[in-house]
Amino acid sequence: MRHLGPAGRFAAVLLAVAALTGPPVPAAPASARVHEVRSEVAFRQARTFALAQLARTDRRLALGRFPTVTVGDSPWRTEDTSGWLAGFWPGRLWLAYEVDGRRHWARRATVTQAPLAVRQDDTTAHDLGFLIQTSFGRGADLVGATSDAAVTLRAAAALASRYVPAAGVIRCGDAPPGQVNVIVDNLMNLELLFWAADHGGLPEWRAIALQSALTTARWHLRADGSTFQVVRFDESTGQPVWSGTAQGVSDTSTWARGQAWAVHGLTTAYRETGDPRLLAAARKAAGFVVTHAPADSVPWWDYDAPGTRRDTTAAAVQAAGLLELARIDPNAASRATWRAAGLRTLRSLVGPAYLARGTGAWSVLLHGRHDPTYDDAGVTYGDYYLLEALLRVQLLPSDRPALRPASTRRGAGGGLRVDLGSRHRVSAVSVRWAAGASSATRYRVQTSVDGRRWTTVRGGVSSGRVTSFETYDLRDRATRFVRVVPLGTSTGAPGRVGELRVRG
Repeated sequence: MRHLGPAGRFAAVLLAVAALTGPPVPAAPASARVHEVRSEVAFRQARTFALAQLARTDRRLALGRFPTVTVGDSPWRTEDTSGWLAGFWPGRLWLAYEVDGRRHWARRATVTQAPLAVRQDDTTAHDLGFLIQTSFGRGADLVGATSDAAVTLRAAAALASRYVPAAGVIRCGDAPPGQVNVIVDNLMNLELLFWAADHGGLPEWRAIALQSALTTARWHLRADGSTFQVVRFDESTGQPVWSGTAQGVSDTSTWARGQAWAVHGLTTAYRETGDPRLLAAARKAAGFVVTHAPADSVPWWDYDAPGTRRDTTAAAVQAAGLLELARIDPNAASRATWRAAGLRTLRSLVGPAYLARGTGAWSVLLHGRHDPTYDDAGVTYGDYYLLEALLRVQLLPSDRPALRPASTRRGAGGGLRVDLGSRHRVSAVSVRWAAGASSATRYRVQTSVDGRRWTTVRGGVSSGRVTSFETYDLRDRATRFVRVVPLGTSTGAPGRVGELRVRG
């Protein structure tokens, strides 16, 4: 589509993703498999670097202080629990636990998020998803902590109290009398309500979240798939009275992080509801991103300000959203489009232009734009969504060939052991967990050349969200035996590997 202008490319993408069915996707050629392996090396190195940066920051922070932005080689600027950014720090620690499975990360996340509990009943804030779902909500999912679930449920009740039924939206900040302010960011907080409705909260919280997402999709999305950052509604009639921006170039421009919030938030809302209207909206927002991105897919901070600053925070949110849409879009051709775009963005972010490796920076990502004051900085939520995107890669189907086993047998504790018959070079394992969509399983991947002496080559925690395969990348090694050992689940039940594929 390079010969087409932006409008032509956008139309072409919309035609490609609007179909409800599509031709089968052929098996990836050898070149695609090689490209995947090369990407995984870069992703693995980025995960390792991110954990090192987290540990470095964790050693410095005082309890009750939360990192916000960092400029150059300066340590993180911090805030207390009163802002909207605090949840991303314990959230990153929970993501680290998911990445490598060390209990240290879960303990640190639990300790670090504790001061945030003071916000659980805060009815004055709409950012409770950013604050509580990223922290206590993740803890509830990954380790099954009932105390974390209780905090998350109370925060959902506080967020639901801000719902304005006549307008079908959750109030965001202040507005003139008789009006309701709604920013596109609100989409990112709705997962809190969906989660709570499924975990003992009120059923109407799901209805509130669905209607809020639909209202945002209707009025924040423009015809070309771009977004307004802010829409103001009449509180009694629900009709929009003004649309514009508080952070973009102009009221008619497209603020890049707001566009990324839309891609991510609408995708999440579709995942939680299966509503076709939200799928159409997610496709529309994602289509704009695909057709208007620079060559490396890391957007300018505003799409109408090319040649100014890139924004890695927008790119990280965008990558995480696209990779999730690549997993759940029912159309095969659409999934391929979102997958290619999400991986292209992620490969750029972990490359030398944007990853802080080799510098003195405290963040994982460079060149984030938090606001006009910090327009070229490391930003806490940029690092959070980068880790989330790296984990979402594991949920995509792998193009790497599965090695034919000589035998497979059930191990102690619900694990599986594969004998390849002779030594083969192994680069990944794909695991289908028996209770993959209902509990997160802590695991170890081990290899052996003789079936007696075993080496742990990877640890982690499964997503707890899918019944399909999750693929865990390994540093390439020649081995004959591979086993996956469950170490327990978030529900307290023993883990069990349903199916295991070893990949070369």
